[in-house]
Amino acid sequence: MFVAQTATGQLVTLRNHAQARQLTGAFVCPACGAPVGVRNGPVMPAHFYHRGPACAASEPESAEHLNGKLWLLDYGVRRGWAGTLEQVYPTIKQRADVVWWPAGRPLVVEFQCSPISVTRLATRTAGYHRLGLPVVWVLGRRYFAALPQAKQAKFLQHSRAHGWHLWFLDVAVGRLVLWQLDTLGLAIHWYWASGSRALHRPFPDAPRRQAQAVQRALMHRDRRAMLLQQACAAAGRNLAGCPWIVHTQLTHLPGVAVPEWQLRTRWLLAFQAHPTLTTAAESAFWRQFEGQLTPLVDSAAVLAVVQARWLAVLAAAGLLSRTTTGWRWRQAPQWYPTLDAKLEAGAEGVVRQL
Repeated sequence: MFVAQTATGQLVTLRNHAQARQLTGAFVCPACGAPVGVRNGPVMPAHFYHRGPACAASEPESAEHLNGKLWLLDYGVRRGWAGTLEQVYPTIKQRADVVWWPAGRPLVVEFQCSPISVTRLATRTAGYHRLGLPVVWVLGRRYFAALPQAKQAKFLQHSRAHGWHLWFLDVAVGRLVLWQLDTLGLAIHWYWASGSRALHRPFPDAPRRQAQAVQRALMHRDRRAMLLQQACAAAGRNLAGCPWIVHTQLTHLPGVAVPEWQLRTRWLLAFQAHPTLTTAAESAFWRQFEGQLTPLVDSAAVLAVVQARWLAVLAAAGLLSRTTTGWRWRQAPQWYPTLDAKLEAGAEGVVRQL
């Protein structure tokens, strides 16, 4: 922590080693009132620490977390925003890493470097919301990846400005990164102190590789794959031979409780044997997969995106058409007896691009 309180109630913000060497007197934690000391070693930034166990509003911090808070505060200042470091909110027993004031309104910025449970993430976010404070979660090195994965799912955010998105901070190079997930792929924006740039990366559509991964999951008796195989077998199908279309044009949205291709396969098992399906029945199918994996956004909204893409893919392939009450099959997708038969048939031309 960088902010402590003197015996007279004055807040002191510690910004560098030289300042730390000059500090004298006793200091306490502004959140809990417990005594704190000063650490001023060569590895970590100069900071305060609890002499005893940390309170609920304070947790042990890494060098990455300490440096990241300073970088985020300075980044806001460079953009012309007032900023506050480690603002304490006593009523919810939380200490915000940084608060920016763009357009004169507070925005809480939490820099998350360590593991955090979905429950804890939801609780902390809800605390800020009770005070009417919007909060943005920025992820540290632990959460870096080339593409969206399950480990980032609980941090998925949505806004009018950015749509579905995730924020990252690479403290080592001083770079803030925004991932925006849209229908065309992944838009990546890099922000430095000196400027910014962006690119758009289409999601890799690799149905053959995914089809082979399904076979491997079955060989290794992956629990979810085996459960789905049982459902396929009950319908006289083989999971390894599921239609090519379940692997194509996925949304790649993290945060669904079941892999997207598995949701599509279960959907086919539920509806392919019927010539028509109602909107109510189709919607009920998706509701069973709602969960608490995305505390920053409504999980139903995430599934709605996955649902809409799947129906659009089926319609674009000429397999499904809209009716006044729901949908009807125009042509059933092709299942295969084995993976070899599926690979021999090939995935080309399975679905037209949306």
